[in-house]
Amino acid sequence: MLNSPKEVLQKRTFDLIIVGAGPAGLTAGVYASTLKIDTFLVAKDIGGQAIDTTEIKNYMGFDFISGKDLIRKFEEQLVKQHFIRHKIDEVIQIVRTGNGFEVITENHSKFFATAVIIASGMKRKNLGVPGEERLQRKGISYGLVHDLALYKGLEVAVVGGGNSGVQTTDELLKDDCKVTLISEGKLTADQSLIDEIKKSSALKILEDFEVLEIQGEDKVEGVVVRSRYNSMVKQISCRGVFIEIGFLPNNEFCRDLVELNEKGEIIINRDCSTSTEGIFACGDVTNAFGKRIIIASGEGAKAALSAKKYLSSKKEHK
Repeated sequence: MLNSPKEVLQKRTFDLIIVGAGPAGLTAGVYASTLKIDTFLVAKDIGGQAIDTTEIKNYMGFDFISGKDLIRKFEEQLVKQHFIRHKIDEVIQIVRTGNGFEVITENHSKFFATAVIIASGMKRKNLGVPGEERLQRKGISYGLVHDLALYKGLEVAVVGGGNSGVQTTDELLKDDCKVTLISEGKLTADQSLIDEIKKSSALKILEDFEVLEIQGEDKVEGVVVRSRYNSMVKQISCRGVFIEIGFLPNNEFCRDLVELNEKGEIIINRDCSTSTEGIFACGDVTNAFGKRIIIASGEGAKAALSAKKYLSSKKEHK
């Protein structure tokens, strides 16, 4: 998705601003367009974490589709069929004003709206161990890299026993890698995914192990792990480390404006409203049950419908 033309972006005041362009934000944008809401969408990137998902199964209409392809279809629907003004930029603050909200971006742009939908998703967690920061882009990846040929036939380590970690492991095994899958507890991925990777003789699973260090100077050379049961320390040689240990809500710009739970998720009501009148939230940044693309999309549609109802009530009381 390209930024809207400059002459379009000269407009600064809208009925609704959507923050985020993952499945929830893009779906909210499509529904806002259908509902004829004067809307502006701003996001630092398109697709969110969904774009890195290698396999999406049983999304309605598709037996199988990659995250990249699904987001492309979302994007085409928004831009070509339900166009709304949009900008690639990161929101750094939302401030309540007398009659709505001021949305401030990293590039020092300011936009105003009567209502806001927060669909900012989540960001990947770091391990926080020695060597991780130094070896960024030198063999450490957060999510599956697009050019797997770089690791073809090599020894690699995957950290994380959830769906993302096991899916990454599966893709690496298909590319003839020798994979050590490291999980701090038991594997928690869908059993069908676990059963699939266990068929490979090139896989070693270390459950109940924690990573202590990533080794190497100019490139990844190995990881040091420790058993959570008996404190046994092991060194594992590898050329790449894929970190898939979960996510944190992207809430820095709004944490003082809406109520959060202990996980940092925005607490929403059934209609996606929050503790602040006029602010709605949807997708993985919220406490909605089920971190799935299809659920995020549905929540995005619901948030747009709720915003429309709120905006209509505001106009009626003017």
